[in-house]
Amino acid sequence: MKKSIYLFNNGFLRRKANTLCFEKKSEKGVEKKYIPIENVREIYLFGEITVNSKTLNFLSQKEILVHYFNYYGYYGGTFYPREHYNSGYMILKQAEHYLDKNKRFCLARRFVQGALTNMEKVLMYYQRRGVCVEKGIEKLHEFKEKSQSAFQIEELMGIEGNARQSYYKMFDKILREKEEFLFEKRTK
Repeated sequence: MKKSIYLFNNGFLRRKANTLCFEKKSEKGVEKKYIPIENVREIYLFGEITVNSKTLNFLSQKEILVHYFNYYGYYGGTFYPREHYNSGYMILKQAEHYLDKNKRFCLARRFVQGALTNMEKVLMYYQRRGVCVEKGIEKLHEFKEKSQSAFQIEELMGIEGNARQSYYKMFDKILREKEEFLFEKRTK
């Protein structure tokens, strides 16, 4: 699983063969720490760290973001690999889906069904632990079926809203109807 790397010390971030090497000065001389590139999703630079163009090109090939911060820890900016993150292709595809009503509706339906599936999984989790939420699960299943036959985004929005209302009613059962945690209403 890829992870975020945080570098707080001053030093140099370099490409060494097909991996990264962070070099920093210490009392013992120059310490080197190797960072396996295949495990890195993004890098956060908090110290005075020098990065050369060879390293940036390597990070770009591996689609790794680099976020850098100033001396006081304030965000300075982000290096985005061009091909993957801000080539314009993604923005064009998003606009294409927004302008095409069929594609837009297809995405809306998938968002709503994903939300309903997540709610259903939460209730099933509590059901396996002995909480009586069967009616909530049944209602969510009904809303899922209704979303399959919806024809307009507004209709999907209504289905999702009603499903959430039914889902939140189950919270009192999940919280075992404790007075200090009663779920009275949902507000925006």
